[in-house]
Amino acid sequence: MKASPHRTNEPARLRAEAAVETHMRALFTRLPMLCGFAMADDLDVTNVTIQTWPGYIAGADLYGEIANAVVDLVEERPDVIELLQGRTFARAFH
Repeated sequence: MKASPHRTNEPARLRAEAAVETHMRALFTRLPMLCGFAMADDLDVTNVTIQTWPGYIAGADLYGEIANAVVDLVEERPDVIELLQGRTFARAFH
């Protein structure tokens, strides 16, 4: 009996998901004001939400830091691209 392709890829997918989780946890730790953000299908950072003092707006530097973290992750683990596309990341899920 031949193993299904889904089952043979499952350990690799679990490792990829763990890598995404580890990198995102580190990003949220490094940026305590970051509440969440979304990734477009082309891996552009969108919909950044922050919690900070009134009047502060997330600027290009914050978007750049998030984008750099994503680039670092993709360079380290190219297999995570499909796990990032179109996904929303949040500090906490309510």
